[in-house]
Amino acid sequence: AGEARKSALLKGQTVYSIPNPIDPRLYRPADREKARAALGLPAGRRIILFVSQRVTNPNKGMQYLVEACRLMAAQQPEQAGNTAVAVLGGHAEEIVGLLPFDTFALGYVNDEHRIAQVYNAADVFVLPSLSENLPNTIMEAMACGVPSVGFRIGGIPEEIDHQQNGYVADYRSAADLAAGIWWTLYESDRDSVRKACVKKVAQCYSQQSVANRYIDVYQ
Repeated sequence: AGEARKSALLKGQTVYSIPNPIDPRLYRPADREKARAALGLPAGRRIILFVSQRVTNPNKGMQYLVEACRLMAAQQPEQAGNTAVAVLGGHAEEIVGLLPFDTFALGYVNDEHRIAQVYNAADVFVLPSLSENLPNTIMEAMACGVPSVGFRIGGIPEEIDHQQNGYVADYRSAADLAAGIWWTLYESDRDSVRKACVKKVAQCYSQQSVANRYIDVYQ
């Protein structure tokens, strides 16, 4: 939308930006401990979730998550045993040994009900992509009441309201990514953040809210 508004070809035209919708009947908050038990994830720990179709894709920024986790483990060693990472996607087993926390490779999943269960098992969803449009994964996580941490790139700052329903980190900064994960897991008011996540999706990305925006344009 921003590029279209700057285009000489479109000068004088009205530009509308309408996101893709997600189904809040599928992606919605559920019991965290039940989700973990079903997935074989540990109870009682703070779980960081990373999701990608192929987790070794450099554009998805796994290297920044690895570095951020190493910084957290070095700066807050007392919480290392209380923190774990879940990785959903193809080739997940290839990065397990790179992280300083216990890591659980969940493999590639295309069943949406299972994917929603994975989100509900997590405490924070991290998407350190180096380029993005308006990622559905952040919407899906937020719809499940799970705050997200991502870089200030593409549509991510539009989805995440900084330190309200997640954390927007400085681009390519592993240190700020670590600060965002730490804030979300250990410093934020977790109940209010979860509520803010669900509210943002209902207002901006639910099927009904997106349909209403199309109706407004046509009217």
